[in-house]
Amino acid sequence: MSILEHFDHPERKQDKEHFKHLVDIAMADGTIEDQEHKMLNRIGKNLGLTNAEINDLIDSSKNAAYNPPYELKKRFEQMYAIVKMVLADGKIDSNEMRLATNIALKSGFTDAEIPVLLSVLIGGVRNEEDEDDLFDQYRKRVVSVQG
Repeated sequence: MSILEHFDHPERKQDKEHFKHLVDIAMADGTIEDQEHKMLNRIGKNLGLTNAEINDLIDSSKNAAYNPPYELKKRFEQMYAIVKMVLADGKIDSNEMRLATNIALKSGFTDAEIPVLLSVLIGGVRNEEDEDDLFDQYRKRVVSVQG
């Protein structure tokens, strides 16, 4: 960790941790495929990371302590990106799903919510549905499961 990382804003640290999770998902099957690498670069840029930061985070994809965002919407957005990464190469690997499930747990989703979350996200990403619509679907389905 560089000295500059100690001065990162908490949200920037969360973005970097989230990016590391995406790298873990991409590497779950042993390699980062070309499509996954392109998606990592695109997501990294959207998070405001430099090329050097993106490359450093990919190279040092060791698990770090994760401090998930408090807001449900932000945690959902991160899981949406995780599922997009899982599906980037067109197939779902069991290791990728295990990692996605673990990240959902670390993010504060409960054991009862995770199957609903992953089902909504996998189906929605495959069908290229709008992220906000998927969030609404998720909230409605979780309420019906909990109710």
